[in-house]
Amino acid sequence: MTQWLTTQGFRTEGVNAVGADGLTPLLRAAAETNVDALREIIAEGGDLHAETRDGNNAVWLACKQDSVEVIDLLSAAGANLHHRNPDGSTALIYAASAGKTAVVTLLLALGADPLQENVDGFSALDLASNIECLQVLRVASRQRRDRLKAEGMVET
Repeated sequence: MTQWLTTQGFRTEGVNAVGADGLTPLLRAAAETNVDALREIIAEGGDLHAETRDGNNAVWLACKQDSVEVIDLLSAAGANLHHRNPDGSTALIYAASAGKTAVVTLLLALGADPLQENVDGFSALDLASNIECLQVLRVASRQRRDRLKAEGMVET
C-alpha cells in the first residue's frame, strides 16, 4: 500500500492524505477503478465521505468510470449513495444523464432514491439520456411513489 500511495504522489501521509489534485487515496483509487488499492484503503480506514474539490464523492467517481464493481464495493463499505454535490446532483442523477444503464440499475438495487432532485428540480428520470435508463427509472420511480403513498408519506 505504501508503494502505491507514494507512486500516486501521497508520499507517506497515509490513507486520508490529500494530494495536489485534491483527491484522497480513496477518491483516486475509485476514479482509477483500482479495486485492490481501494479494498486496502477501506481496510486501513480510508474516509468514505471524502469529496473532490467539486463536492463529489467516490461513488460519483466510480460512476464516471462505469465501474459497477467499485460502486458495489463502496456501497458495501458504507459509502453514501445519496450524497449530493453542490448542484444537488446524486450519483444516480449523473449516471442517468450519462446513459450508464448498468450503473443506474445497480444504484437503484442498492437503494438509491429515483425521486431525488437536483437544485434545478430535475430527477434522474428527467435527465435520463437513453431509453434503457428511462425505462428502468420509470419503473423505479413509480414503485418508489407507490411505496411512499402506502406509507402515507405523499398525498394520493
